[in-house]
Amino acid sequence: MTKTNEPYSADDCPVPETIFSQLVSAPLDAAMSLAQALPETQRSRLAVYCYRRAHLRRLGLAIAACCSKRSLVEESGYAGELIHFQALNMEATLSGDRYLSPRSGKRPISLHSC
Repeated sequence: MTKTNEPYSADDCPVPETIFSQLVSAPLDAAMSLAQALPETQRSRLAVYCYRRAHLRRLGLAIAACCSKRSLVEESGYAGELIHFQALNMEATLSGDRYLSPRSGKRPISLHSC
């Protein structure tokens, strides 16, 4: 088995690598348009896939906003219901996300011991 530097596994991504790379590199509006061209089942899988990765959460919520609550629930149960709710309130959801919030004002962590 060879180790690659790819941050995403092609095995579990619900769309082909070319489409995924277009989605990730596109501005959010364009990514939503690309995602809307996908069948709803695949789109809901993609929304959940992205949502579960902190650095792709904004994209996941944007795609989830284009999905029905039913399709998200079918894809991931109660988590799909939560994702649907958060997608409807995306800015409020993301403002509390510690991974995406600005880190200014915090002291840097040092591993040096005195």
